[in-house]
Amino acid sequence: MTQQIEPVHAPYTGGEPFEFGTHSNDFLLHREKALATETFTVRVPAGQAVPEHVHTDMEQTFVFVSGIGAATLRRGDDVRSHPCRPGDTLFVPTGWHHTVAAPGIEGCVYVTVNAFVAQAERIGDSATEHAEIAAEGFRANTAATAAAIAEEPDTAALLRCAEASFRLDRDATRMWPQDFTQFDATLTGDPGSYRVRRLGPFEYVETVRAVPRVLDAALADRLHRTVKGMLPLYVEGSQSPLSVKPPCPSSDLDVLLVVESAEDIALAHKALEALRAIQGDVAVPLSPGVVHAEWLGLPNFYSALCLDPASPDRAWWSADPGQRRREAARRQREGLEVLRDAPYVREVLDRTLAVLGPALPGVTEWRITPRWRGYV
Repeated sequence: MTQQIEPVHAPYTGGEPFEFGTHSNDFLLHREKALATETFTVRVPAGQAVPEHVHTDMEQTFVFVSGIGAATLRRGDDVRSHPCRPGDTLFVPTGWHHTVAAPGIEGCVYVTVNAFVAQAERIGDSATEHAEIAAEGFRANTAATAAAIAEEPDTAALLRCAEASFRLDRDATRMWPQDFTQFDATLTGDPGSYRVRRLGPFEYVETVRAVPRVLDAALADRLHRTVKGMLPLYVEGSQSPLSVKPPCPSSDLDVLLVVESAEDIALAHKALEALRAIQGDVAVPLSPGVVHAEWLGLPNFYSALCLDPASPDRAWWSADPGQRRREAARRQREGLEVLRDAPYVREVLDRTLAVLGPALPGVTEWRITPRWRGYV
């Protein structure tokens, strides 16, 4: 009797997860629902890798969605390595040992399409059974694989994490980073050597050179005194000592007034006027913004530091570069952990909207992007 095959639609975030420990597969199309095909999303956490393995019963095609994948294919003495960016496709024939590592802090996501070879005996009668067989093999060679692909994490990945958009699909429980430009510079470049610019409908990469920061302790004290008693004031962006990107000649001094409720908006307007009054005393353009307190825990705001002289944040002005880099990485990792808690992130959205008033319509679809704007 001929197997009845039906069309299948699977939302990107709606796959059935199978955790291997080193990575996870989200099954979108099980092999038992098709004649010769299987599809799943592979999520490789930062610093991890899919252990090296080989297939005799299927060809595989990988389509990379986010992050950078470091793929290595081997057949005998023939070894091939490929850096895989979002949008790249990698085809793996039968008989080729292969592994995909995620050297960057944001991890790597790709969609796998398996095409079964007609003459070959399939390993496993179902997608889950095959995954269980593979997991047993992975556990046996994980240590050897990790040693073979061990590399220093890409330092530019700190920046790429901050420049990713974090998407949560409606009714889903997972949020993950996706590179928002897919420019080569944002994936592989030195963070201080470029800026992503927008001009009308165009977005492009501009080469820049680093310049010294103008924000020191004395200027920080002056800015804090200007708004003292009104709202907390933070520095954010390239003038912050925690920023992975140093300033360039066109850099502004970005400062953030922090609000928690609709009642704070009037104070924010008053504080903004006070800051504009001292613009002439600052060597670079002063760009104040108004943000919600809850935003400061998101990865996009990893460089935000309180300007209050009594804040522990002020210690980062005198810390050495290595300490500052480690703190930036710690904050971004914590931000990524926050994004794993989808209900909490939705609460942050609701609190954000509440500052503008209760008359806004219901929101059912949303994401977090790096192109944020303040309240006023």
